[in-house]
Parts: sequence; C-alpha cells; structure tokens
Amino acid sequence: MSSAYSAFAHQGVRMEPYAIRSVADREGNLLYESRPQPREALRADTSFLLAYLLRGVVERGTAQAAKALNWPVAGKTGTMDDYTDAWFIGFDADVTVGVWVGYDEKRSLGYGETGASAALPIWMDVMRSYLSRRPDRDNPPVLEAPGNIVFVTMPNGQTEAFISGTQPSSGASRTEGVPPADVVP
Repeated sequence: MSSAYSAFAHQGVRMEPYAIRSVADREGNLLYESRPQPREALRADTSFLLAYLLRGVVERGTAQAAKALNWPVAGKTGTMDDYTDAWFIGFDADVTVGVWVGYDEKRSLGYGETGASAALPIWMDVMRSYLSRRPDRDNPPVLEAPGNIVFVTMPNGQTEAFISGTQPSSGASRTEGVPPADVVP
C-alpha cells in the first residue's frame, strides 16, 4: 500500500519497494546495490488530485494531528471493523511511509483504536526523525501541479483542484496558477 501511495507524490510514477539497499564486504566494497524500479501507474494530473485530496485528510480530517509536524504532508487513516487493524499511510513530496498496527491473528486492538489514534502517532514519530535529518527544513518540497490543473474556490471558501474542463461551472470562482501556500506536499 505504501508503494501504491508513493505514486500520488511522484506524478503517477510508482516505485517498486525493495528490502535491501546495498550489500558490502568487510572492506566496504560494494557487492550489491538496489536500484528503485519506477513504473508509471496513473496520469500525473490524477495523481496530483489524489495528493491534493489526501492533504485534506491532514488539514480537515482524521489525520489533523499531523499538522503538528509543520511540514506539508498528506495521507489516509484506516480502521478495520471491530478495531482489528489500524493504519496510516502518509507522504510528502520526497518520501512515503506506512504504519500498520494489528495482530497476526484477527482480534481487536481495543475499542477506539483507530488509524488516527494507534498508527498516526507512530507515523509522526518516524516523520519527526526523518525531518530532523533534512537540511532544507525551512524549504519543504512541494508538488508541482500539472498544467491542466485549475484551482477553484468553492462557495464555502475551500479551494479545490480539478482537471481543466471538469470544474464546476457555477457557484465557484476559478483561480489560475498555483494552489494556496502549504496546501500540497
């Protein structure tokens, strides 16, 4: 799932996951090195819209706690019936991380153990560590909107992204250019 979500932040290109980054002998000679295998999974405009929508989960939805990172991230919480599994998959423009909490055998984690309460805090700890090592902490990466994306201010004041030609024709105002600051990872 994390690999699938990575396509949302990379213009529709999905990177095949790999378990071993490299192997070296005791003298440090490189014996093997994994090379990420990119595969086009969906159109760039579609992946941008999905990232934009998943940013809303952080801004206004079940993953609002992630706003405490002060970094443009997006993602999705998930909870299975009877609280048997909880997960959060989130990303910025450079990295995608997934956290799953559950048991090997299907049994409840406990009432109220949701993706937001059980998995998101773990994800945030991982991201805090990742962000602490970034040299560009004051200049976060952002996703570039493809040229056929338009931003529309809806009657409720919320700005939404659309593929040109699919935006509402009334009750909203179109804005050209880039989305509002810090909206998309």
